[in-house]
Amino acid sequence: MNGRVHGEDVPFSVKQGERVEKTFMNPTGMSHPMHLHGHHFQVVGVGGRRVIGALRDTVMVPPHMPVTIAFDAGPKGEWFLHCHHLYHMATGMMAVVKVV
Repeated sequence: MNGRVHGEDVPFSVKQGERVEKTFMNPTGMSHPMHLHGHHFQVVGVGGRRVIGALRDTVMVPPHMPVTIAFDAGPKGEWFLHCHHLYHMATGMMAVVKVV
């Protein structure tokens, strides 16, 4: 994520209570179920178009399609953000959202 595998990455640092938007870019030919621990988020963009999506903790990111989520940074700590395919997590497709 962000061009790095987990272990070589830098946590995404956000302030508690801050409204945060993240865009998942998927340049691959397969879908990725992206999951954020400790938070619920709203899907606010699909394919570059703004939407009013449902609240969830996992979103399917289709092939060659950006998906934007928005969440309010909750409890302080480090929260995993990762693809829910276990073999993708095992190869480093995860990051940490650090709420300070």
